[in-house]
Amino acid sequence: MRLDPKTIKQAIEAMVDEYDFDPHQTLEIIKSGIKTAFRKDYLGGNKRIPVVVNINPDGSISIFREYEVVKEVENPDTQIALKEIKKTQKDVKEWDKVLIDITPENLDFSRVAATAAEQTIKQMVKQIEKERFYKKFADKQWQVVNARVVKVFGDEVLLDIDGTPLVLPKEWQIPNKSYNPGEEIKVLLKQIAKTSGWIVLDITQNSPEFVEAILKQIIPEVEAWRVEIKKIARIPGKRTKVLVYAEDPRIDPVGVFVGQYGQRRESILEALGGERIDFIEYTDDPVELIKRALIPAKVNHIEIEGNNARVEVDPSQKALAIGKGATNVRTASEITWYKIDII
Repeated sequence: MRLDPKTIKQAIEAMVDEYDFDPHQTLEIIKSGIKTAFRKDYLGGNKRIPVVVNINPDGSISIFREYEVVKEVENPDTQIALKEIKKTQKDVKEWDKVLIDITPENLDFSRVAATAAEQTIKQMVKQIEKERFYKKFADKQWQVVNARVVKVFGDEVLLDIDGTPLVLPKEWQIPNKSYNPGEEIKVLLKQIAKTSGWIVLDITQNSPEFVEAILKQIIPEVEAWRVEIKKIARIPGKRTKVLVYAEDPRIDPVGVFVGQYGQRRESILEALGGERIDFIEYTDDPVELIKRALIPAKVNHIEIEGNNARVEVDPSQKALAIGKGATNVRTASEITWYKIDII
């Protein structure tokens, strides 16, 4: 395969357009591919021989071998004798690096070499795209990001996040939620990490951390440390209870989260897809804490023994205290650190 200047220039322009690489980056990728092919056909595949490839402004190629100048050659692959090189380069000194032009008069690559060059270029492009992907999301870890549902296939949902396709697996979806193509949702970017061959990116909608991130996004007082989220108990898609606290007695922490006329609460419910959420003000009085945690039910009496709490309610309040599918009592137990028994 002959590489004429026109072909080289076209390849560079195509790569710049397709991958949005800068010209210098593209040149380095193409040069690496040419270097691989040249070693394969002209140097017997010897990777120890230092080779420098130059692509000239007109697209023509120059290839050089790099040598270290020494008085006595021990490794002919990488060294050249000072006495010999002085015949053509008078000013050279010992330990200098010199380039010797070894460009063939008719540079032509075999099919095998061309395939090896193509593989080198593909690997470099893949590595660059992987680094781009990582940098795009590296500073968004533990943040809520906007996503658009592209397609639902089986138990998985394909999302578009800022032009990047990502899969939301079943285990991180909100149970029983219907995801519709074109729908705009929010997800939490839990983790982005590099492995040997991949970028691992975990996104979720069903963890307590998702709720916490939503609250931090909507309630600036949390980030400002004026109010504190003590704990979150969640049954995804059904109910969430949030234990909140303000050290300043002048601040109503529940009111901060609900907002004027309930506006903040509405924004939170929208982000959670309508999932019910209760805000409970923290107190170090366990009896009062359990009463608050069982809202909207009214409690008559509480007996605490160890980590167990027996809670008496009127018959008319029992269903409210337990909640549909026991969601109220389960989240109340988790948020208070007590096993609650409704009687």
